[in-house]
Amino acid sequence: MSKDSIKMELNNNQIERYSRQIVLKEIGGIGQKRLLKSKITIIGLGGLGSTTAYYLAGAGIGNLKIIDFDYVDLSNIHRQILHFTKDINKKKTESAFEKLTSLNPDCNIEKIDGKIVPKNIESIIKNSDFVIDGSDNFSTKMLINDACVKLKIPFTIAGALRYHGQIITVVPKKKTTCYRCVFGNITEEASGMSCSQAGVIGVIPGIMGSIEAFEAIKYLLDFGELLTNKILFVDLLTNQYNYINVFRDVECLTCGDNSNINLMDSGSEINDKC
Repeated sequence: MSKDSIKMELNNNQIERYSRQIVLKEIGGIGQKRLLKSKITIIGLGGLGSTTAYYLAGAGIGNLKIIDFDYVDLSNIHRQILHFTKDINKKKTESAFEKLTSLNPDCNIEKIDGKIVPKNIESIIKNSDFVIDGSDNFSTKMLINDACVKLKIPFTIAGALRYHGQIITVVPKKKTTCYRCVFGNITEEASGMSCSQAGVIGVIPGIMGSIEAFEAIKYLLDFGELLTNKILFVDLLTNQYNYINVFRDVECLTCGDNSNINLMDSGSEINDKC
């Protein structure tokens, strides 16, 4: 983001609202103005996406695009923090929009009701500074991965199940390891049970969604260490946080040296039941 794009001045309310961030030397006033000019797309508003959206709106991301096709269900409430009991049967995008605009009027929220598919994902995520995966199936994660790599948009992908979580960040312009490098052409049938079958404790998607939000902030402000070329595994039962180094596959169908990305071969829909 150019210096010209952050010549805006913070008003008194913004200085007070973001004061705890502004005092951080890695952020400061310039960083806060950069966040207010940023554009982030969040795909899926379940446990991961609703947590990420909440903290990014709170942090002062100026433009959030939120995408989901589903409706709030009673079984969502224990972990999907943007949705309350009164929101049951309401569209998740409407429920999220209501909470986020109430939380922070600085944040411009664009909501898209519908599924992410190969035909529309490029038009939806283009011009984003960062994309965040909030889905719960490999086909959607692969579609996000492939489209972001194709458009050279940085992104993070996370997952949550039972008491465990995992997350990776990808920066295509730096040719870091992509999601397909790690998981190849894995199918839903090979990926094991969903959290509706296996269960999930509500704090796990909350933790992983919070990390996704911080990855976006670190990237936008260029400080700290991103979760690139490695996967963070979180196990809350044993309080273990482990990193596994992963390496870019030069023959990867998505980011390899001779790749030819065809989004029609990628995934097709959001499933954010976790």
